[in-house]
Amino acid sequence: MNCWHCNTELIWGGDHDIEETEEFDIVSNLHCPQCKSVVYVYHYCGEQEDTTFFNDGAPSPDGFE
Repeated sequence: MNCWHCNTELIWGGDHDIEETEEFDIVSNLHCPQCKSVVYVYHYCGEQEDTTFFNDGAPSPDGFE
């Protein structure tokens, strides 16, 4: 996965379990060595009711249609 700002390959920092919500179960953190951006990716584990998709095929989270 590349940085949205400078297109440098992101470095994976790790995965962490999430217990505070039933919609997401894992958060992955990545960072850019070039521009120092930080990216958090949440893994959705809820029911797949929404059929709206982003360009990469991932389901659209609530509010991002």
